[in-house]
Amino acid sequence: MLRSKWARAFVIASLAGLALSVTSSSTGAKPASPTLRLISVLKHVSADRFKGDHHLFFTPGVYIAAMGGPFEIDAVRGDDGTITLWQVSRDSKGVTPIRQITPAAPVKNFYRGLPQFFQVTVKDSKGNVISSHALGYCLSVGYGQARVDTSGPDQPQYPYDCGSSLTQATVWGLDQGWASSLDMQMRFGAPDGSYNLTIAVNPSYAQQLGIAASDSTASLTLTVRTSSGGGCKFRPCPVQPPVAGVSSAGAISPAALAASIDAQAQAQGEGPRRAAAQTATQSALGHSADGTPDMEALPAHDLSITHDRRHNRDYLNFGATIWNGGSGPLVVEGFRDSGAPLMTAVQDIYQNGSPVRSQTVGQFEFDTRRGHHHWHMEDIAQYDLLNKSGDRVVLSNKQSFCLAPTDAINLTQPGADWRPDQAGLWSACAGEESIWLREVLPAGWGDTYYQSVAGQSFNVTNLKNGHYIIRVTTDPNHNLLETNYDNNVGLLDITLGGKLGHRTVTIN
Repeated sequence: MLRSKWARAFVIASLAGLALSVTSSSTGAKPASPTLRLISVLKHVSADRFKGDHHLFFTPGVYIAAMGGPFEIDAVRGDDGTITLWQVSRDSKGVTPIRQITPAAPVKNFYRGLPQFFQVTVKDSKGNVISSHALGYCLSVGYGQARVDTSGPDQPQYPYDCGSSLTQATVWGLDQGWASSLDMQMRFGAPDGSYNLTIAVNPSYAQQLGIAASDSTASLTLTVRTSSGGGCKFRPCPVQPPVAGVSSAGAISPAALAASIDAQAQAQGEGPRRAAAQTATQSALGHSADGTPDMEALPAHDLSITHDRRHNRDYLNFGATIWNGGSGPLVVEGFRDSGAPLMTAVQDIYQNGSPVRSQTVGQFEFDTRRGHHHWHMEDIAQYDLLNKSGDRVVLSNKQSFCLAPTDAINLTQPGADWRPDQAGLWSACAGEESIWLREVLPAGWGDTYYQSVAGQSFNVTNLKNGHYIIRVTTDPNHNLLETNYDNNVGLLDITLGGKLGHRTVTIN
């Protein structure tokens, strides 16, 4: 697999001596490679909690800053689901590996960032440890970033989060001259009072990254106070990042997908197709850099079955993600004639930020169903439930999307957009009164819809128990300008079981 070759190339490069030695900042010399340092701006912080609530939420005034240049980690999921971390340097000539990072614990989820990056310790006035726990950290928390000096760009260039469970490869980083703040969340059952709080970079990371002792620890006084009332019943409680997909172990292997697609193609007379479950890095390395998008479909995820008691029906619900694995954004604009119920859809191909080619690619319609009430690009997606022979048994009613980036899939690929918030998405879905809209799916990003949206489910009430395949297809009619139409299908092999009202679904 190309992704494996990419990872092996990093190993070979590292063994060949590309990994650079790091000079401690305590010597006064500039580090040989970019590293990190803690900045602490407060000597005292207060944290309020409510009676009966043993959780503390506060901002300690501690920042993590890039030092010696932009600090970047490329995180890549392997074919076995293992996430590998590499510190790299990036310039106009490409990406150069500096070192492979050995995490303090296995990286199970992209969105949690570096596992056990900090050790947080709370002691009382006598030096007794009241609380001690490890804390993971995402370097790319864009909403808490701050400028340290004028040595870097005016605005952050790195992605503003660490990814999701759908991500296959991404970039974590801090620009030169920028820092990211640390927000604290901890369970704290000790009495009210003043304590000594220490936040320290895990020694394993400090050693690997060459972080000096003076740059790796922050200490301050923490005052804990309990207020009456409140709690999570009366104020918003923090929400953990969503797990937006099925683990790689739960999806069909590429070989099994290929066999299923070939069987399906032969049954339907569509001709042979290669497997749609290619890895993101494979796809990216195979693209030309002409700015043309490439729509791909991931296998369905987040499966569940609900029973409609009113109509005595069972529905198979799922999440579906289509994504752009090309070297440029998918940009589609809608233009509406006076009084027309539809908009004409025009796709633009961009190079270096400017459109170089346009083509009419279909229509937009206004969707009035629950959960929508905005304009959808027609025929952007199709969902089928197939039997084991590859014949369609159920077609989902939902065939359209309001395109927008929801999940980073592969931000290491050529042309990937690290900051989709700057892509001009304010008109994306538009209202019923609109005469124009612009929808963008940047390179490297996916658009995910879940079963809560009207129409995205399969009625399995009358289906027999047994083996089925969920097929997710993007651009099924090949209306869009793409570099490759052979990867537009994602398949998931499942088994239905149980009885009406108590149906089950498992991933094979």
